[in-house]
Amino acid sequence: MESLKFDDIDDIGFSAEYIGSLLNLDRINTSRELNKLLNEGKTIKIKGRPVLYLDRIYLKERFYLNLPKSTFESKDEFIAIIKENDLNKKDAVSKNNVNNNIEKDDTSQINSIFLDSVLDNIIGANDSLKDQISKAKAAILYPPNGLHTLIIGSTGVGKSTFAEAMYRYAIQVGALKEDSPFVIFNCADYAENPQLLMSQLFGHVRGAFTGADKEKRGLIDEANGGIMFLDEVHRLPPEGQEMLFTLMDKGIYRRMGESESTKKSKVLIIAATTENPQSALLHTFLRRIPVMIQLPNLENRTSKERLLFIYQFFYEESKRVKMPIRVTKEVIKALMLYECRGNIGQLKSDIQLICARAFLERMISNNNIIDVKLSLLSQNIQEGLFKIRDKRDDLIISEIDNCREIIFDESSIDYLDKLNMEFSTANFEKGHDFYEIIINNWKKYNDEKLSPNEIREKIGNQIKEYFDKYVYPAEPEINAVNQDVLLKFVSPNILKAVEYSLDCIKDKFKGLISQKVIYIVTLHVKALLERIKMGTVISHPDRESIAKEYKLEYEAAKEFKLKLEEKLSIEIPEDEIAFLAMFLHALKLGKMYESIGILIIAHGNYAASTMASVANTLLGVDHAKAIDMPLEEKVDSTLDKAMDIVKQIDRGKGVLILVDMGSLTTFSEIITEKTGIPTKTIDMVSTPIVIEATRKALMPDMDLDRLVDELIGITSLQVNVKTPNVNAAKIEDSKSIFRRNLIGILEKTLTFLNPSKAYEILENVLKDILSEVNADVDDEILIKFLFHCSCMIERVIKGESLPYINLNQIKSSQNKMFNMIKKHFEIVEEVFGITIPDTELAYIIEMIDTNFGTLRLSI
Repeated sequence: MESLKFDDIDDIGFSAEYIGSLLNLDRINTSRELNKLLNEGKTIKIKGRPVLYLDRIYLKERFYLNLPKSTFESKDEFIAIIKENDLNKKDAVSKNNVNNNIEKDDTSQINSIFLDSVLDNIIGANDSLKDQISKAKAAILYPPNGLHTLIIGSTGVGKSTFAEAMYRYAIQVGALKEDSPFVIFNCADYAENPQLLMSQLFGHVRGAFTGADKEKRGLIDEANGGIMFLDEVHRLPPEGQEMLFTLMDKGIYRRMGESESTKKSKVLIIAATTENPQSALLHTFLRRIPVMIQLPNLENRTSKERLLFIYQFFYEESKRVKMPIRVTKEVIKALMLYECRGNIGQLKSDIQLICARAFLERMISNNNIIDVKLSLLSQNIQEGLFKIRDKRDDLIISEIDNCREIIFDESSIDYLDKLNMEFSTANFEKGHDFYEIIINNWKKYNDEKLSPNEIREKIGNQIKEYFDKYVYPAEPEINAVNQDVLLKFVSPNILKAVEYSLDCIKDKFKGLISQKVIYIVTLHVKALLERIKMGTVISHPDRESIAKEYKLEYEAAKEFKLKLEEKLSIEIPEDEIAFLAMFLHALKLGKMYESIGILIIAHGNYAASTMASVANTLLGVDHAKAIDMPLEEKVDSTLDKAMDIVKQIDRGKGVLILVDMGSLTTFSEIITEKTGIPTKTIDMVSTPIVIEATRKALMPDMDLDRLVDELIGITSLQVNVKTPNVNAAKIEDSKSIFRRNLIGILEKTLTFLNPSKAYEILENVLKDILSEVNADVDDEILIKFLFHCSCMIERVIKGESLPYINLNQIKSSQNKMFNMIKKHFEIVEEVFGITIPDTELAYIIEMIDTNFGTLRLSI
């Protein structure tokens, strides 16, 4: 991985507050002691907020770095001094024996301390693990030999991986030699046998105990000069903890059977525990471990981090089997949302199991790619999809919806790009370079012998989709990229120059130059400046045609170029005018690609969001928006929310509001009057209506009046359409639309089962079951039941039935329910020629009982 330059350094040195936290001292006393060391010439002080300190002796001995003074006015001054030093790695190695890698100079080693490192590449290093990474670096770098560390966290959070990363970091920065050992000792293996434990850790002399017929080296000896990782240290008995005191305090120890002589060993201890250290470990032992690092559970990691873990594990499996693995977006979403109690470790195991099942399917079908489909997931993972409605505002989940499928290949050169997916508001460092869309696809279509007009049309449509996704997404303004994020990657003078230049042409593109457009253009200009600096000039393949076809945009781009050159004092190649013209043309195309917004408002805590979630899931979009209106909420409050969302989702064609009660039908007139946005309201909303309204709203030639008219014609429900000129009307039943969409999704999910046949039989079975317990079939239980049971049928056919741990208990406690469900599934067994195990029936009982809660009282 390419190293960052010193100009990009954000974190150098350690504050008094941070050092004090490691030593259990307050900031004032720590600062006083650090300044004493400064006066003695032992520390480096970098002024600023906060003031930062470095070990001067360490820098000199480790990196042969002779600094001219001890106090620096800023980080920039400190970095400049380092750059000016003429470091000679070979002399440093011969004088100080730093490490064996003589090809790297000391500048790169200093660079590795402060910048990109193996620890910085851990998933979450800049998010959930930022503080933990900082502590780990301090523990390794603290002179002279580092600080003993305790890693705390639940099973599966990655404690062993983190400890190994600390070891690799120590080698990377030169704190350890490249051949330094990393010894792992699991304390649980010897917790009940202190004598054997002592022998394993410290070794023994001949005759130390019965059976000790020869001398034995201990692990402490093997770890000399390196790191010992004590896993499950809470299983180390008090005697074992006490045996380490002298080693940790003085670096000496005795083998078993030795009474006089001692041995030396320089070992850095990294321990790990799943327990509360204050209750599980001796306080005298804890006092000798100054650094404690708490690793969070998977549920407390960010959505992006969880996605990166999923990508990493699929990539590893692809490398393992040496075949590409194709994963559907439904699988990714299920893995993102299911309850993974075993943390990262379980997530990895679950993905390995999924890939094993998919590999078996590939062996049967003899495909050249491994397909991972939803049907291969266990029931508990599949049920993660039912949490989508609770995550509808999660940008990462929304972005997954924009994907089709992802292919992981062991030879894929873009794996790191996959791990660093472009989230329109979460990762702006690389930006979305629309130039690449033009250049790459122009060459592709030209090779296909398409005419220039056909090429322009195709690329124009692609750029339109790009703008629809990144420039005009229907998302709350709170999620928009802000200036602070942008300025992490772009200097302020570039942003100001772009703002000035776009301001000069904005009258020609009224209403199109939004703040988001400014930010995206700024990122493109940054990329342009980098190309100019490197001497890389990209020629537009059809500049003359662009000038003729897009005259307005071309003239505006020319003006933009001149203003930009004036502000940045640079010369921009003429071909850039054509690129900018296409950018501006795409801006107009993007705005032209309008759709009708859909907003559902319903009383209750989940009614509206459930209908929106079902529609979005079945159609593979994130278009329908929802407002859940608790019964105690005032109408005025809901109206304010509705007005805000209508403003956000209006794309030029107005918004259709679907409501469940007459009191909400007045919203249309009020919102239109106050915002000027055309709106209409349909009363008596249902899930089928929401699905059909969402589907039709996305049609390019659909308008608001026509949408309302078509909805009026498809259901027998009595509805009210509230607009100035539209009256109440009747519409006919649209359950067939809901059924068709469900069957379509089932077809994509199932491997070989006939989805229509499965739907028909299972829907009737569910109706019969719920009829016996006086419950009604609703959309949510129907979807759960269909997907679970159809996948269950495929499992049984393939002989892969799921086990159920508490089978006897559920058969005993819900005997009537069990027998009733078993009876109703006889038709399923007969039709598909299978025998459904009791374990699978137990999961069905659990699902229905969870959904209705009181079934056992009704039988």
